[in-house]
Amino acid sequence: MSSKKHTRAEEDRPRRERDLGKHLIRSIELGDLDAVLADEVREVLASTVDTRAATSGWTPLMLAAAMGDAEIVDALLSAGADLGEALLIACALGHTKIAHQLLEAGADATTQDRNGRNALSFAAQTGDRELIDALLAAGVPVDLPERASGMTALCRAALAGRSEACTALLDAGAQRNHVDHHGFTPLLYAAGSAHETACRALLEAGADPNHRSPDGRGALLSTISARAYFRLEGGSQEVRPFDEAELLPIVELLVRWGAEINVEDGTCQRAEQLGYGAIARSLAEYACEPLREAS
Repeated sequence: MSSKKHTRAEEDRPRRERDLGKHLIRSIELGDLDAVLADEVREVLASTVDTRAATSGWTPLMLAAAMGDAEIVDALLSAGADLGEALLIACALGHTKIAHQLLEAGADATTQDRNGRNALSFAAQTGDRELIDALLAAGVPVDLPERASGMTALCRAALAGRSEACTALLDAGAQRNHVDHHGFTPLLYAAGSAHETACRALLEAGADPNHRSPDGRGALLSTISARAYFRLEGGSQEVRPFDEAELLPIVELLVRWGAEINVEDGTCQRAEQLGYGAIARSLAEYACEPLREAS
């Protein structure tokens, strides 16, 4: 009789653990610190993994980091929670305080996700200079490339237009002319996204304004071809050209810093096709400067 009761208890144990695990996940989402601290919930901390599609495989600490709940993160760390990829999530979402908590708890700052992205890459994209400095101090190489794309943190900062992050990384010795797997440099990313301040930071640090991607695009043509992405109701996106007034200062900035104008490479023609008359005229005038000086 006692043997049967023992068997029944063993069979019920996995179900009880699953239920407690779901309760733990729900408590974290609700910010219920008392529930998270309950002894019976803490018993399943190590074995609980979220099974929902959007957060499949996430540990409780990863979920708490995503929620931005510093108290629950602290409680989970005190309970010995697995650090996992919580630092990556905190950096990706700009939760600086939590990222610092995780670093102090011993999180590996060089951990990469399945695509090879690291914490510094995410911090550069969100533009958090304090966090960038902390990650560099924790030993993340400033030019650690992503496995899939070859992009560095500076590429990410440039693409997102985070000029302060660009400056922080450049001050730390980031390669200003790093070329990723797509043949793009940080300046090409900044120019192609129409980020004037990021372009300026890179140019002042000595970025090459004449590097061309494999398809022949330099910084000038990338700027003229830049597109803005607008999120619409329902989650769809609309792509539109930038207003010429936003692009003209970047074009003139690039030219002043030595971007070469080749009337045969299609840059002027592209400007005219897009209706950027002022840019086309400006480029034509700049292209004639050497001829005037020579005469």
